Amino acid sequence: MITSLELLTPDECARLVAHIKELRAHWIPRGNNPQSTSFFTLGAAIYLDEPSEYRAVAERNNPLLREHFAWLYERLTEFLSRQLRAPVELAPGLGHPGFHVWLTPAIFTTPDASVHFDLQYLRAFPEPQPGMDFDRPLSFTLSLRLPRRGGGLNLWEFTYERYRQFYERINTRIQPKDVTVLLPRLRHPYTVGAIAMHSGHLLHQVGEVDQVFPGDERITLQGHGILVRGVWQLYF
Repeated sequence: MITSLELLTPDECARLVAHIKELRAHWIPRGNNPQSTSFFTLGAAIYLDEPSEYRAVAERNNPLLREHFAWLYERLTEFLSRQLRAPVELAPGLGHPGFHVWLTPAIFTTPDASVHFDLQYLRAFPEPQPGMDFDRPLSFTLSLRLPRRGGGLNLWEFTYERYRQFYERINTRIQPKDVTVLLPRLRHPYTVGAIAMHSGHLLHQVGEVDQVFPGDERITLQGHGILVRGVWQLYF
């Protein structure tokens, strides 16, 4: 289901968080009202940016990310290469793995986040090329700072393939959230410095916390991967 392994030390995470805050002028406001949002990304995000604009956003932000976080990308690609037993690289032309920044007001205290499968590759690669493996995608979250009450991922043992079969069987319009009433909700806790890896094809949701304290933040490195002719290509 989900594999979590230590990648960074607490000190490395603290230094990264401080560096991310130094780059606040480059944070991209997300949400319906950018003027009052407390949710940002540092870097392009295919699930948030319009497909027609995504590559331009990536082109503007990738040099900044490489300049300030090259060592992190090197650590990440070397680590994933060992775990996946295949070469790993940053996907050319797509946004580098980037950062989610949730400030105190944006941290979920109720299970209202989107319930979904990670199908970003359909937007990132609208015209699949020979050798692309969409059956074994990768999603990962590297926690750098979590709220005082922790953080994690809610998930249900229901795969995208089963969802598609169920959808075809009942021949009725449904959303992924609709099936959650039929299944128990599970919880995968995050740990600062650990990278959580999964396929993205298991139904999941950003986990809420029962209480938020002043100054709480949820800062993570986010990314996805697709295997292309034997090489894992990472993007966000």
